[in-house]
Amino acid sequence: MTQHLSRRAFSAAALAGVAACARALPAVAAPADAIGLVSPPNPHVFPLLLAMARDPDLPVRLIPVAESREADALLQSGEASGMLAMSYIAAKKRITGAVPDLRLYSLNFWRGFYQVAGEDVQSFAHLRGKRVVVSGPVGNGRGGGGDVIFQAAARRSGLDPANDLEVAYLPLAEGSAAVVAGEAAAITVPSPGSTGMVTRSQLARRPAMAAMARLRGVEVGESVPLAAHIDIQRIFAGFGSFPADQLPLGGIAVTERAMADTVVRGKLERIKSAYDRASTQLTQNPSAHAEDVSALFQHFYAPLGAGGPPAMLLERSLSQGDLVYRADISIAQVREDLGAWLAELIGQTPDAGFFGA
Repeated sequence: MTQHLSRRAFSAAALAGVAACARALPAVAAPADAIGLVSPPNPHVFPLLLAMARDPDLPVRLIPVAESREADALLQSGEASGMLAMSYIAAKKRITGAVPDLRLYSLNFWRGFYQVAGEDVQSFAHLRGKRVVVSGPVGNGRGGGGDVIFQAAARRSGLDPANDLEVAYLPLAEGSAAVVAGEAAAITVPSPGSTGMVTRSQLARRPAMAAMARLRGVEVGESVPLAAHIDIQRIFAGFGSFPADQLPLGGIAVTERAMADTVVRGKLERIKSAYDRASTQLTQNPSAHAEDVSALFQHFYAPLGAGGPPAMLLERSLSQGDLVYRADISIAQVREDLGAWLAELIGQTPDAGFFGA
């Protein structure tokens, strides 16, 4: 497990690949009364990192894991009271009995999942018969959040992933390299990863800008035209209560055991409020917060093998709208559509207890 350092003593240089001077990291050690919240290295952790940076006394101890299945034992034992998860991954844990008392505590709408492909790929139909990559931030991504939404998006587009596509499961770095080398037609990846791939492709086609980027330590890559052509959010049209081009992708899921403890529940409400505020702050003013989030992500997840997004890439993904967080819609407001959407993704609507009160 990551060793926590003093919230006021820890400092580090800016992330590799970012032209920035050394700066002190925000606080990372948890208060003595903190409760555990587990999260894999996905974009849903970014607002929590900002909330922790802004409030050193926030009663949360982030437990980083490489993949969401590693959260099961932590939740079952009570070491973690909840987890940041894709809404459909949390629902699946309850349905399958992996964590039978897990329930959705808060919901966040996102815009963030894309198929990054060559410029000739305009839709899933153009991928029929081709090799496509599903990636994970550390592992190969099989069965993870990207895989589940990719499979559902393919079905919505009239494709049978098992028969109409050649799906390869690869870690993000390996999968991205396969697309750049022309060994795969597309890759499913959330922003900032998708933003980074397209940006590097654009830089590589501009020699002067590429040279400047390399001098700053930025890996540019090959001159292959890529574009995040397929916006997966738009594929799931028809849910009237969902905002345009956004999906209920993430949230905080907690165990019913934790909810039964009034002290823990009070801390969860404080964490939720801080998370929601940070979601808005990060979306509205990414330049003010990207460096803190990037540095904390590196601190928690680099030991697991997850390469964190450089601050300038995170800022770019937010400022150009590739990555959007929205925290002002309650579960009750979208309950019917949320249940139908979850059923479409995982084959079954969770019982009413999953949606909580």
